[in-house]
Amino acid sequence: MRSVSAIKQPITQLLVTAFLLSGLASVAQENSPYSRYGWGNEVNSTPIATRGMGGISTGYVDYDKRYDFKQVYPRSQTINFLNPASYAKMRITSFDVGIQVANQTLRSQTSTDKYKASYANISYVQLGIPVSRKHNFGMVLGLRPMSRINYKVLEFGRALNPITGENIDSTITTYEGNGGSYQAYTGFGKAFGNLSIGANVGYFWGTKDFGTRKDFINDSVLYYTGNFQNRVNFGGLYLQGGIQYTAKLTKDVSLVLGASASLKQSYNAKADVIRRTIADDGNGGFNPIDSVYVEDDIKGKIDYPGSYSVGFTLQKNDKWLFGADYTATSWDDYRFYGSKDSVASTWRLRAGGQFVPNAFGTNYWGRITYRLGFNYGKDNIKYDGTQLDLYGLSAGFAFPVRPNRFSNQYTNINLAFEYMKRGNSSTLLRENFFVVSVGFTLSDLWFIKRKYD
Repeated sequence: MRSVSAIKQPITQLLVTAFLLSGLASVAQENSPYSRYGWGNEVNSTPIATRGMGGISTGYVDYDKRYDFKQVYPRSQTINFLNPASYAKMRITSFDVGIQVANQTLRSQTSTDKYKASYANISYVQLGIPVSRKHNFGMVLGLRPMSRINYKVLEFGRALNPITGENIDSTITTYEGNGGSYQAYTGFGKAFGNLSIGANVGYFWGTKDFGTRKDFINDSVLYYTGNFQNRVNFGGLYLQGGIQYTAKLTKDVSLVLGASASLKQSYNAKADVIRRTIADDGNGGFNPIDSVYVEDDIKGKIDYPGSYSVGFTLQKNDKWLFGADYTATSWDDYRFYGSKDSVASTWRLRAGGQFVPNAFGTNYWGRITYRLGFNYGKDNIKYDGTQLDLYGLSAGFAFPVRPNRFSNQYTNINLAFEYMKRGNSSTLLRENFFVVSVGFTLSDLWFIKRKYD
C-alpha cells in the first residue's frame, strides 16, 4: 500500500536540530523525536520493586518458603508480571499499582539549546490472586502501557522554484505524532516442586497518528496549509511464557534461574490516509478546505518482534539479594504495512541488588530495603545508520507499612530513582531522563474460612 508507509530513512539532521531551535522549550510535555520510529518509545515495563535494582525481573520472585504454611503470609508480595512463572508462588492477594514522574532533557551536539519537560503516567495496574496455595497455583490480571508516541518538530526553510532555482517563500514544516500501545492480560503460574512455569495471555493494541503540515509564510499572499496525515490502529492476542527453577544452596541462601519469551506476532491493522489543504479556524484547530486524497480503513499488518530474557537471582533470607538479566528483542523483524523502519534488534544487560540491615529490628530504618542497580544496552532506534546506546543507573527503597493489629492486610511502598541516557558523544541528539517511580503493593488474605463467628 503506497499511501501507508513507514519512513525508511531517519529524519534529517537539519530537521532534528531545528527542533531545538523552534522555541518549543516552553512547552511542558513530553516531546521525543525518536518516538517517530517503530511504535514509539518503549515504556519502562519492570515492577517498581525491581527498578531500583536496574530492572532485573527474569529470575526474580517475591517469596519466602518459611512462611509457606496454611493461611499465613505476614507481608505483602510484589507481582513480577515479566515472568509469569513467578505467579506460582503467590501466597497472598495483592493489588499492585505503579506510577512514575519523568523529567526529560534533550540536548544537541551542534547547539547549546536544550529542551526540558516533565510528565507523569501510570506504569501498571494489576491484581494477583493465589488460586490454590496448596497446589502452588496463582493468577494475575493486569493492564499496562507498552510504548508512547509524542513528538512535534518544526523545520524552517525556503521553498525554491524547481525551474529557476530561485527562492519562492519561507516555509515552516511541522512533523507531529501521538499515540502508543497497551496490554491487557491475565496470567497463570503453576509450580511442580522447585520448577515453576507460567504464561501471560491477553490483548495487545495500539494507535499511531502521525503527519506533516507545510505552511508558506507571506505577508501579502494567503496560502492554505498542506496537511498529510496517517492514522493507524492495530490489535490482537499475544502470548508470553516463562519458567523459573529454585535451588536451595544452604539453609539461608537460594538461587533462582529464570527464562521468558514471546514469539513474533502479526497484528491486523487499519489506516486512514488524508491528503488535503486546511486553514486555521482561529481557535487552535483547522478547517478542511480541499481534499486531494482521503481513504479510510485501509487494511494491513503490523509485525511485532519476538523477545527472550534469561536471568538469575541469588538471595539470603532477610538480608540481601543480587541478580542479573540479559534481554534481546528482534526489532529487525518489525514491519509496518510490509515496510521496514529505522529500528534494529536490541539487547539489554541489567544487574542490581538489595540489602536489609535488620529485618526484625526495632529501628524502622533498619527494616527498610535499600536497592542499587544499573543497565546498559542498545536501543531499538537506528539513527543515521548507527544504533543508539542506552545507559541507566538506579537506586530504590522498600518501606514496610506497619499493619493494624489482628489484621491480615499488609502494605509495602516501593520507591525508585532512575537516571537514563540515550545516545552518546557522537549522537546528534541526546536524551537524558530522571525518573521517580512509586509503587503501592496492598496485600490481604482472601478466602479464609472462619473458625469462629
